[in-house]
Amino acid sequence: MHSNNLMSKNQYGFTPQTSTVDAVMAFKGYVQDSVNDGHYVAVISLYVREAFDAAWWPGILASLRNLRCPGNLYRLSRSYFRERIAF
Repeated sequence: MHSNNLMSKNQYGFTPQTSTVDAVMAFKGYVQDSVNDGHYVAVISLYVREAFDAAWWPGILASLRNLRCPGNLYRLSRSYFRERIAF
């Protein structure tokens, strides 16, 4: 994903040289700039449980293969999708 430049600049997880602190600081800067400019800020937080239950796993795995995802990450993803059931 990184070598093909497919990651958003706002992606902090699974990104080299970034952490949760970087994400929080970017968010804080955005809020602070907005408030300083006289704007209102509302925050909605979602916890997405079982987010991949409705995803088409063969398509995700095919995309990872086509993008030459490292073998260990591909196998980890394949293992994650194996024998999962959505209700």
